[in-house]
Amino acid sequence: MQKLNNKINLYSFTVRTIGSLILYIGLIVAIVIPASFYEHEVIKLLIIIALAIPVILALIFNFILPWFVYKLHGYEHNEDYVVIQKGVVFRRKDYIPIKRIQHIESFQGPVQALFKIHTLMIYTAGSNDMIVGISSEAVEPLIHSIRIKLQSYLDSKEAKNDAS
Repeated sequence: MQKLNNKINLYSFTVRTIGSLILYIGLIVAIVIPASFYEHEVIKLLIIIALAIPVILALIFNFILPWFVYKLHGYEHNEDYVVIQKGVVFRRKDYIPIKRIQHIESFQGPVQALFKIHTLMIYTAGSNDMIVGISSEAVEPLIHSIRIKLQSYLDSKEAKNDAS
């Protein structure tokens, strides 16, 4: 199994933290607003508790889980399949048959460009899957390799038998 780029942990941390900033800011605002703003002091306490629980979960989600992505995620491709392994708490392996691939696309968002990583999206007739965190140097050779294997299948007798 090939590992993702080692910057994937920092990328995951950054993206998740940016997404959770609303929760963090909401909790800070709830703490800073004086209790006299509310009709009863209990309301402020309830709001702080209601925001503190998601913030604690977001902190775990943002600061602990991303550091396992590099260790647990990966991909592999052989003559018949592209295998994508992902998940930290709930782990899974997706097996995508080469002969079912219809389209391959490389994507790089602004945060990914900062870390020099790409997302490879693989489309089949019934679904799509993605590998997030492939290094910029590895994405084009991977696409080329998958396309060669797909073309090899399309030129084979098996593809002609499947078409009829």
